[in-house]
Amino acid sequence: MYVNQITFTRTRPCKPDDEAVTDTIQWLLGVWRNNGQVCGREWPMLGHADVVTATVLTPEAQSLDAGFHSQYAREALARCEAEGWLVACDVLGKDVDAMATCSCKTPSAWLLFTTYESIGTPVRCMDCFKPSALYRFEAMASGDFYELMSWQTEYQCFDTLQMTCTVLEKEATRELSKLGSSLTKKGLAHCKTLAASSQKPFYYYLYRGHGRSHQAEMKRRCPGCGDAWALETPIHSIFDFKCDRCCLVSNIAFDVK
Repeated sequence: MYVNQITFTRTRPCKPDDEAVTDTIQWLLGVWRNNGQVCGREWPMLGHADVVTATVLTPEAQSLDAGFHSQYAREALARCEAEGWLVACDVLGKDVDAMATCSCKTPSAWLLFTTYESIGTPVRCMDCFKPSALYRFEAMASGDFYELMSWQTEYQCFDTLQMTCTVLEKEATRELSKLGSSLTKKGLAHCKTLAASSQKPFYYYLYRGHGRSHQAEMKRRCPGCGDAWALETPIHSIFDFKCDRCCLVSNIAFDVK
């Protein structure tokens, strides 16, 4: 990932407490996020006189190039211009604490995977396991990747509950681990859409937190088709199960692994 500074320079006088200032800027950053061009959901902003700066993370150094903009981003930039804002983007450098973005030329497959602490894209390359830039895929029905980012937000809420909360832990874990859960159904639908547009297999990760024993876990069958899906060698040291028929991956329960 790369650290970027977005500078908004006012070309017309305005009140420093004008709420429309931050509304316009947040709208632009939000549509960039929905297109996978900006990571995370919080962006520190600093205002001084007629200049507002925002610090954001992007998957690649060129993520904010005009060629990657969605129609919504173009409209948001036009709104900035109409309201008297000059927008400039500067790449400050690589984030030394973030995972690099996938640079594989022809990945064999993709994976829908995220966690409660992820700030990058929920799409991973199955070959290198690094996050993949969403804007390099064909846009979804929304015109960008709003549906996918909404799914990621929902997934992360459930993952946070199962990691930190005892009251709703079981309910949250069910959403993450059951094939028939509402969350999983949404994720699988997104995988199907992205697989069709990319012409590559798109796998879905089913979380597995609790099991009876390691031996019992290894006997588990694919919850989709019932076929054997245990792997001799885990993929990326995480995924112990993989079904090519159902495009599912999973892990040996963490409490018995």
